[in-house]
Amino acid sequence: MWTEVVDLHSHSRHSDGIHSPTEMARRAHDSGVKVWSLTDHDTNTGWKEAQIACESLGMRFIPGVEITCEVEIVSDTENPSSWHLLAYFPEGASDEFSEWLNGLKDARIPRMKLMLGALKEMGYDIPIEDVAKHADGALGRPHLARAMIDHGIVESVSQAFDEYIGNGCPAFRERPLPKISEAVKMVHQSGGITSLAHPLYYGISNEVLIPRLLQLGVDCIEAVHNSHPDSYRHELMQQGMPITVGGDSHGTENRPSPGRMCVPIKHLHPCFHP
Repeated sequence: MWTEVVDLHSHSRHSDGIHSPTEMARRAHDSGVKVWSLTDHDTNTGWKEAQIACESLGMRFIPGVEITCEVEIVSDTENPSSWHLLAYFPEGASDEFSEWLNGLKDARIPRMKLMLGALKEMGYDIPIEDVAKHADGALGRPHLARAMIDHGIVESVSQAFDEYIGNGCPAFRERPLPKISEAVKMVHQSGGITSLAHPLYYGISNEVLIPRLLQLGVDCIEAVHNSHPDSYRHELMQQGMPITVGGDSHGTENRPSPGRMCVPIKHLHPCFHP
């Protein structure tokens, strides 16, 4: 049996989405979603609002977060600057995990100041307040890109990344990241469930990837992601790991709403069954 009522990967203004948690919940509901998770990057500040919205809409809300981690395996074909681990807390997260997560969010501020300093050296003076107005939680490069548009430096987010703040560009700066193993440990200590987000992005063969994930204690893999072709999804479903499903909606034009992601229930982790 297949279902389209589960979507476990969405973003709001609390990270790099463009809408509030309430609006994203409404969009999920309008798409027929019954089990939904808000997984903003490195922050849980949108959970309370999302929970309230889901209760009013009759949806089951699962608190989630997308944790930015160190690259676990170097790829010969791709060059990601990080790997992303999805964490879910069906019974709620502990205060200890929330404090650890706040540390990750706070680490974004020094990095943002370094990037703004690099842009200033290039002749572009952007106050950090102009970046912060585009975010309700963790500051990230998409917020900086939108501030660059406001200041007339670039015409689009993609231009900002391609010419200034993308990996390897003049104003790009690294930030400290946890290892996958550290993140998994913190999530499990709080009773959570982990899933590797959009595995195709990392350029690692399944023969290498799956054993490493099992070794690290990762619970699931996001086989059904909006960007993955059906052939890749099917291949991952045959690897024996439970899977998760996510549209990765940021509210933008290419994926404006969560939902409409078809997943076989028998492969979906039991905690997320509708």
